[in-house]
Amino acid sequence: MKSSFLRRFLLVGLAAAIPAAVLVSAGPTNAAAKATKASAAKPMIYWLEQGAGNPYWNAQHLAAAQAGKRLGYNFKSFSGNLSATDQAAILKQLANQKPALIMLNSIDPATIVPSIKYAESKGVPVLSLYSNIPQATASIGFNEIRSGQLAAKEAATFLKQRYGKITGTIGVLGGVQGQPTSDQRANGFIAYFKAHYPGVKVVFQPTNWDASQASAAMQDWLTKYPNLSMVYGLSDTITVPAAEVAQRQSRLCLNKPGKNWTANPSCIIFVSVDGFFLNDDVNGTLFSDEMYSPQWSAYVYGEDAYSIVKHRAYQKNTLLKSLLVTSVNAACALRMQTAMANSMASFDFTAGPTLQAVASHYGCKVLDANQ
Repeated sequence: MKSSFLRRFLLVGLAAAIPAAVLVSAGPTNAAAKATKASAAKPMIYWLEQGAGNPYWNAQHLAAAQAGKRLGYNFKSFSGNLSATDQAAILKQLANQKPALIMLNSIDPATIVPSIKYAESKGVPVLSLYSNIPQATASIGFNEIRSGQLAAKEAATFLKQRYGKITGTIGVLGGVQGQPTSDQRANGFIAYFKAHYPGVKVVFQPTNWDASQASAAMQDWLTKYPNLSMVYGLSDTITVPAAEVAQRQSRLCLNKPGKNWTANPSCIIFVSVDGFFLNDDVNGTLFSDEMYSPQWSAYVYGEDAYSIVKHRAYQKNTLLKSLLVTSVNAACALRMQTAMANSMASFDFTAGPTLQAVASHYGCKVLDANQ
């Protein structure tokens, strides 16, 4: 694992009368004009994000823009300033600009609904991302309960390996309380332990998806819970910074022989969701992950948005499945993720209807095909 989270983070009619020498320079002008005209003819799709600065969000916006180049739409992204009221006001402002569609990663669905209705009254469809909002034109996101449950099952396995039985204390680093993505991803995990292993103590701390808040929570837990066994983070972008805090205190378990609890009985296991830092699954910092792939998911979101704009068939509510990543398939998943990021213009995002199918096509072992 890198020592610092901050380092992780880029005129045609007159042509016959014009001398040939001039025609050479006029050619690019004609080409540029045609390109501008063609671009203007493409539908404009906006993405209204929760905020700005989160590397996962940035990666998704880049991927959505690339999807637009492949599918045939123009793209712009906007920040909701990490404020539900700001985001609601901005959505109305964007709707007044009459884009073909607005993709929305809402902070608070209840607050944003009136603005969604306003946009649709202006003839602007809204595609809700990560939250099922019935008032939106359509919704698409991940099955967050499933992601939390899969993470819990893997976590229970690690606790059994460590203690011989499923026991201990787990800290859960949340996102934004009241936001469906955060609540469901956390509740899937917490409810699984309550139902199956009530003797495991689970503590929770929201972070607003902010790395510095995650680091502060981790520092507090190291003092408050000296026997902390594990941390479950709802995103690599908050889990990895917390792991760095544990590392500085010599409390980090590595998923490597001789570097886990057998060598350091007070070390802490880290499991996570979204797979943004898959290199930390490869190097053993993260024991398991749920890969969402910002590139793949943004491409799928772009496909849905474009179908709505072009009045093609689309689903009202779509749930995607994350891909379970452990030490068994982490190296291949990282190679696939790197190929997606570095070759967005040519990567075969349509190799299958699911991330599992895409991974299998790429040659990666799929561990959760039937879950």
